[in-house]
Amino acid sequence: MTGTSLAVLRSVALLMVSVAALGAQARAESTAAISMECRHAHQVWSPCNVVSEQPGARWELAFNDQIVRFQHDGSGTIEMQIGEQSAWTKVQGRWTPDGSLCWNTVCARGNIPLD
Repeated sequence: MTGTSLAVLRSVALLMVSVAALGAQARAESTAAISMECRHAHQVWSPCNVVSEQPGARWELAFNDQIVRFQHDGSGTIEMQIGEQSAWTKVQGRWTPDGSLCWNTVCARGNIPLD
């Protein structure tokens, strides 16, 4: 192998490592938890985290030892699952007078990421 070929291979390898590292950083940023407050069925507000691997398409609220999952298919339909064993339910998001965002009986307030 010539010196030029070896230099090109090293450059390509360095580029591939850089792209992989940047992709991992972007994924880590998109899955970073955001702290807010949540409640279910008019319970007391509790600290919660929202985590989204696919902003606007899939996200989770974690609070009071439970996880509430959401999925949105882009057609306007949002489905919610409370816990691992429950069925997915179609929900509508709605804003309340106090500035909370609710889906059926689950509500969140604070710095809510909307996209």
